[in-house]
Amino acid sequence: MRDNILHAAREVFARHGLSGARIDEIARRTRTSKRMIYYYFSDKETLYQAVLEDAYTRMRREEDALDLGKLHPVAALRELAEFTFEHHRHDTDFVRLVMIENIHEGEHMSRIKSISGQNSSAIALLEDIYQRGVEMGLFRRGLSALELHWHISAASVFNVSNRATFSHIFGDDIFTERGQQKLRRQVGDMILGIAMKPGLSAETDMPRAREEARMINPDIFRFLEVWDAKWATLTPEATAADRRVHFESIARDMRLPTPPDVETDEEHWIDSDGGPVRVRIFRHASGGSQPALIYMHGGAWMQGSPETHWDITARIAAWNKQTVISVDYALAPEHPFPAGYLQVLAVARWAHEKAAELGIDRTRIAIGGDSAGGNLAAAVALTARDEGIPMAGQLLIYPACDFDRSRPSYTENAEGPLLKVAGMAATNALYCADVAQLNTDPRIAPLAAQTHAGLPPAYVAVAQNDPLRDSGNAYAEAMKNAGVPVTIEPGEGLIHGYLRAMEYCPEAEIRLKEMAAWLDKTVNQNQRS
Repeated sequence: MRDNILHAAREVFARHGLSGARIDEIARRTRTSKRMIYYYFSDKETLYQAVLEDAYTRMRREEDALDLGKLHPVAALRELAEFTFEHHRHDTDFVRLVMIENIHEGEHMSRIKSISGQNSSAIALLEDIYQRGVEMGLFRRGLSALELHWHISAASVFNVSNRATFSHIFGDDIFTERGQQKLRRQVGDMILGIAMKPGLSAETDMPRAREEARMINPDIFRFLEVWDAKWATLTPEATAADRRVHFESIARDMRLPTPPDVETDEEHWIDSDGGPVRVRIFRHASGGSQPALIYMHGGAWMQGSPETHWDITARIAAWNKQTVISVDYALAPEHPFPAGYLQVLAVARWAHEKAAELGIDRTRIAIGGDSAGGNLAAAVALTARDEGIPMAGQLLIYPACDFDRSRPSYTENAEGPLLKVAGMAATNALYCADVAQLNTDPRIAPLAAQTHAGLPPAYVAVAQNDPLRDSGNAYAEAMKNAGVPVTIEPGEGLIHGYLRAMEYCPEAEIRLKEMAAWLDKTVNQNQRS
């Protein structure tokens, strides 16, 4: 009841101020009585102070959830600035309450001891970020955390407090979703511009303290401009289901022409312990008994499908004159581990059992995937080894092989592009909420397997500017140490998800052709010998 009263009172105070708010209206919104409100709060002023305290408590709680202490200071400062901008634009009542309290000269806030403590913790967080940046030689000396906090708040509050007058004078374009996303990014740029040493920039100097600055293939930025613009139309309140639908639409819109010699219409549904799973078959039109690749799409275990990764699977099928079995595995958070893993394992068994009907050679079946799909491919390859299911090769493209975010690549590439470190912990928890299992179960973290001996030959493609780079490299090294033939592609100048950029970045298509050539050679070598 108390929380309900605070929620209703917050809306009323934000719209009418302390003087204009009426307890009768608050009672009506809570479906309770004035007597009950006065039971919890002795008078209107006490209730108003409680609303202020609650508003600041909620914001600081959301700040704490960002876990900024684990991020590189440049990434952490940008994340805090952009978070504040996003928080204020979506929680307009918070800004209105701040404005109202300023009309009262901060009179009521001064009586709430906890608010001073809460804001002190916010300054301490900012101070930690700033000092780490100074020690790394990235941030200039002479600033204070309080000054940085002022600049962050100034831009974020103005965006809400002056929207009405700004819109009447200049129009609403800057307040569209795309306009707000651009402003959010610019606020991060502005704060970093204030903090960083002259001559340094977030783009060129964030990644490596003792190595050369990151070099990203310039063609990647042509892709990112289109990609980011399409995602900017999705609201921040979008659910996982909303994101999936949006991703499907973007992928369909950006899909390259399908090679004419690839058949794409065949689908199958396979029963599994994780529920029924759909697969789409990409088959070369030449017929005969073909080699096969079981492929799992990326998407953080939460989005994606055979249709979103059509360009990859269709081209492998065309270039290698083979069959690709693209798996539409179950997605989190509705279907966390082990649903997707069990479905992929069932598909691997099914492909071998039904090889003749599918027109594939069961001795030439490989497994692969990108990102989360690479994780599933590596995990199922381990189980296939243990169950005696023959696999001719593993194609692991920027895979997540463990969840150790202390690796250097997570710091160097915290801001991506495309994949950011800040949201990884929450995303991983949606796939598997048990942190101990997440880090020790080889069906989730393949690097945690007791042994990697006996696995099929592997091609591990990482990307230089990818947070997951060192996870993939560690897995490649573990397999090599266990005697597994491994080819490593370092992906110089490339980013996580670079295969999506083939239309804009010729280097991305070259990398996929090299993967396909390795796959063709590896799965066919026994037949040729």
